[in-house]
Amino acid sequence: MRTANWNRCLGMLLAGSALGLAAPALAEEAAPAKSDGIAEIVVTAQRRAQNVQDVPIAIAAISGDALSETGIRDPRDLTLLVPSLSMQAGTAASTTSLFIRGVGIGDFNSNTTGAVGVYVDDVFLGANAGKLFNVFDSDGIEVLKGPQGTLYGRNTTAGAIRFSSRKPTDELSGDFSALYGRFNEVQLEGGIGGPIAKDLLKVRVSGFYNRRDGTTLNRVTGHKVNNINLWALRGIADFTPAPNVLLRLSVHGGNNTGGARQFQHRGQGVDFFGNPAKLPDGTPTDAFGYADTDNNAYAGDYNVEGKERIGVFGTSLLGQVDFSGVQLTSITAYEQVNRATLEDTDASPADFVVAYYQDRPRQWSQELRLQSTGERKLNWIVGGYYFHDTLATDSSFDLLRSLRDPNDLAGTFDPVNSLGLLRYPYTQRTRSFALFGQADYKLTDKLTFTAGLRWSNDRIGMDYHSLFDIVGGIAPVKAYSDQTLPLLDFKDTKTFKDLSWRAALNYKSGDTLVYASFSKGYNSGGFAGGASTDPLQLKPFNSEKLYAYEVGLKSEFLDRKVRFNTSAFYYDYRDLQVFVFDLTGPIPVQRKLNAGNAAIYGLEAELTVRPTRSLDLFGAATFMHSEYKKFAALGGVSYNGNRLVNAPKFAFSGGINWTVPLANGAAIKARVDGTYVSSIALFPDNAASTEVKGNGRINARLAWQAPSKIWEAALWVKNLNSARVISSIAPVITQDQINYNDPRTFGVQLVAHF
Repeated sequence: MRTANWNRCLGMLLAGSALGLAAPALAEEAAPAKSDGIAEIVVTAQRRAQNVQDVPIAIAAISGDALSETGIRDPRDLTLLVPSLSMQAGTAASTTSLFIRGVGIGDFNSNTTGAVGVYVDDVFLGANAGKLFNVFDSDGIEVLKGPQGTLYGRNTTAGAIRFSSRKPTDELSGDFSALYGRFNEVQLEGGIGGPIAKDLLKVRVSGFYNRRDGTTLNRVTGHKVNNINLWALRGIADFTPAPNVLLRLSVHGGNNTGGARQFQHRGQGVDFFGNPAKLPDGTPTDAFGYADTDNNAYAGDYNVEGKERIGVFGTSLLGQVDFSGVQLTSITAYEQVNRATLEDTDASPADFVVAYYQDRPRQWSQELRLQSTGERKLNWIVGGYYFHDTLATDSSFDLLRSLRDPNDLAGTFDPVNSLGLLRYPYTQRTRSFALFGQADYKLTDKLTFTAGLRWSNDRIGMDYHSLFDIVGGIAPVKAYSDQTLPLLDFKDTKTFKDLSWRAALNYKSGDTLVYASFSKGYNSGGFAGGASTDPLQLKPFNSEKLYAYEVGLKSEFLDRKVRFNTSAFYYDYRDLQVFVFDLTGPIPVQRKLNAGNAAIYGLEAELTVRPTRSLDLFGAATFMHSEYKKFAALGGVSYNGNRLVNAPKFAFSGGINWTVPLANGAAIKARVDGTYVSSIALFPDNAASTEVKGNGRINARLAWQAPSKIWEAALWVKNLNSARVISSIAPVITQDQINYNDPRTFGVQLVAHF
């Protein structure tokens, strides 16, 4: 069966090559061309500077200028440019789950280790909330598809996203952007840097500020909710005491004081006893008889207007020494996040479920690498990595307050019927270390063999408690009494070990590269981090493993006016980790467990055409089939044959860049880009009620560039077609909470570079 699927992938690859229909790594359109041909894109995916066309890995690379033009703010927005990358929004802006080629997990809890590794300047970020503050003053982004581990500190099964900030320059330089848009949005971004002491010290300081009024009307108060208010700062100093020595200190921080997500409400049409609950016209309601009937995704009735408070701080020190043909690199980093989110979980005017999430992750990492430099017959890299993370949480759910006795000022204490404040504080400690290495050996001038190996050891300890409190308020006020009922005390430690690898062959002739690879990725097991009252819910889940087979083609022709890349892949996905809701009781319970195995295979194609110096056409497409081969879910229900979560059958992104020179040296620049994603399932059961229909979005930008090329003024619009796209659905007792994308936004922008 696997051989048949692999042969099918090869056929799809050849078919894609013949069709030539899709698009680039979207970096191709991002970097300006210096001639009539498509500009060369330099990436460091393999820990050395290379033309992206020479790297035998499927990569999407996006320049800093393209990020500014498209309004990319954080990893979630990258899905608009990279069709094989998708996301599932969680309970808040800080708990988004990322997927590449259908590989990922939709668990929004704080202790989740995602299948997609996110790196900023080669520092792995473990906490979800910390990833909101790093896409500014950016030099570019690389999205690496498939298992990564033989070159990187942290191992991942789906792939990696690498953000690179702009570094200090030898001469004074700066980049600034000011944006104003719908909903009174203000976005300011800038960076300036240069030498302090010639040939010894240079620095760069950058910052980002974004505020926006709410996009959603709260009909209860008349206020606008789902607002944005955050800022971030970064400072980088390069110290070069000798020509072959670099010490780079980076310090960053940020703060978010915006609103928590306010969801849309959808009644499940049943009461607490399973009886039908509907309005006279047949509209399903929740158990309190409420239904949101206006079909407006940007209005709701909320008795609690949620808030989110996130503070981040991080620092890293890179040390790099070049010897004769060898480079030694050390990266020491510390990251911390303080997050507190108050959420109207039931998305209704009733006191049904109110959540308070609090977590404080602290991570420290050390990476050490030794590698060859220059182009030799044998290029190699070896390294070691240590990661330590302590996550302390104290989250809670205030359950069914509307059913309590209003004359009981302390609040009814009835854990049997879930009337009370359910707290679940826990501390999770993760200690991970690994040894990794990779070597490229030129068998001939055109044929290169690559081999990589990684050994990983992850030790995870969980100290978990859950209890009911008698409380008149909600957790943020800390109004706990001495009358508590301990429900669960759980403590366990588990060690996970694995050996993963990569083997590849690539043949480079002229402007054409053909490659084939076989790799294994690993994502360690662990413990569930949601609210639990039963020790079985905290039973550790196992590590997942991904065996990836891939063949690819990268090519340029017609004097570099056309670039066509394509790849076919087959994934043998074993013991994959899945996040589900146990709906067997009156209250949905979060569960994290292992499915048996699954298969994913597909074809990707990228095309960039530059018919003239002023015109670029680009696009990228992913065709994919995913299937659970063996998955017996809770209660013995079989999900065999179902599609994987967040794995569309087809996804496309593309657009056009057109520059019209004017007589005075100025220019008009126009860009239109869009994306389309076929339907996806949000849960393994593939229920129609939690399926996201196929959807597409269009963005546009029109700019006037000054004759000096130093600054430009632009008009922009995002989601021009006002698409309403569901990014998550979660069951909450007798209703569902639904998360939508932002509505259409538009405005003006000023950009300057010097």
